[in-house]
Amino acid sequence: MGYVIAFFGAALGCALNTVCGFGFGVVCMMFMPAVLGSTVRAATMINAITCVQACTLAVRYRRHTRWRLLLIPLAAYLVSSALAVHVAVGLDNHLMKRILGAFLALLSVYFIFIAKHVRIRAGTRNGLIAGAIGGVMSGMFATGGPPASLYFSATTDTKEEYLATIQSYFAVTNFYVVALRVANGVADGSLLAYTAAGLGGLLLGNVLGIYVFRRISVERMRQAIYAMMAVSGLIMLLG
Repeated sequence: MGYVIAFFGAALGCALNTVCGFGFGVVCMMFMPAVLGSTVRAATMINAITCVQACTLAVRYRRHTRWRLLLIPLAAYLVSSALAVHVAVGLDNHLMKRILGAFLALLSVYFIFIAKHVRIRAGTRNGLIAGAIGGVMSGMFATGGPPASLYFSATTDTKEEYLATIQSYFAVTNFYVVALRVANGVADGSLLAYTAAGLGGLLLGNVLGIYVFRRISVERMRQAIYAMMAVSGLIMLLG
């Protein structure tokens, strides 16, 4: 049953990522910690699957990548994510579950009520902030997409540039975080099996994402996901 959940969870997360450019980690973190019995192990699996998907899209749209935009956010990410991974490995899993619950609840509130009013300009300071916050979010919970999405959507000129640049960013950052987690002894054989099941869900997720994108309001789908985030976060926080 755990492998089935990993498969369909990855499919749902991939569908959201296909439509919105991010969201895979946010969706999977709502239930994979319970399946794997560890927030850190779940984050490792999610980072690995995200890396594979991002590499596929980054190669496909490589001609549109704005490489210079990546340098500053990447520099900040590499430092902050390393610190976050080190801290996360040493935390009690019950405490991590409570922190994740609060994080998901707050993130849902941000997306529902605040995100549409936020506008970010290009620049060294904002690049450093986006990379640093994304590194902490990814290192702790494999959910570093929102800050990157806000920054790159404001600094690219076309949807092709946005998709190519943000997926190149995800390819590099998730590979780096997976390497950090492996170095900290998180990965094992059972985790690889769950990761393989999740990778299988990517194919279904791509098809589902295209289908949803063509037939329903993207905004309505986002609101449904954010509502699920809020409920899941409260259950983790109060359970």
